[in-house]
Amino acid sequence: MEARLLLLAVLLGGLQLSAARALPAGEKALEVCLLTPVAREEAPGLVQALTPVADPTLFARGQFEDIRLERGNALLWSRQARIGEPLEGPQAWPLAPLLPGEHVLLRLRPLGAGPADYASIELIGGSAVNMRRQSQLRQALGSDPAAWLKSVNAALQGSRPDEALALLFDVRGPASPELNVLRREVHDQACGSAIVTPDPAIP
Repeated sequence: MEARLLLLAVLLGGLQLSAARALPAGEKALEVCLLTPVAREEAPGLVQALTPVADPTLFARGQFEDIRLERGNALLWSRQARIGEPLEGPQAWPLAPLLPGEHVLLRLRPLGAGPADYASIELIGGSAVNMRRQSQLRQALGSDPAAWLKSVNAALQGSRPDEALALLFDVRGPASPELNVLRREVHDQACGSAIVTPDPAIP
């Protein structure tokens, strides 16, 4: 139990609030809690996430009307909620794998937000060496829950919480009671109260 609580504390310590200005000037910035990729506010209105994997799972707390990936003025991919069925939970990466240093804009419109009100996070592909290592690691882990949890621990011991969270919430990761409890606790405790929509349970 003590080891699990320590793991949880370290994970949450590496997770920061992802906030992006999405409303007209003079109004409060729209904020979302992005669990993975881990994002940081680099400057007012500029939130970036350097992803250690080429095909990151997209997972923000809350419910959403619309999720988009854009580059410049081009819409690369979008998913819209159906009536009565808001988008929530982890979303598998829908595009070709990111290249090292490649930039893609993730835009999230929370449930109940206006049609033009999006939180924006700039996703950036990590180094070629790191992304290759992460791809090889996931192939080696297979579907062994103990191996996945061991790798989460190894990333934390190496002071790489971004990699630990990417592993923990990877849509390809296996289910197990221990992993699921840790996922639930990180989800429920992440980002404090800075959630703009009611907090749903993970399916």
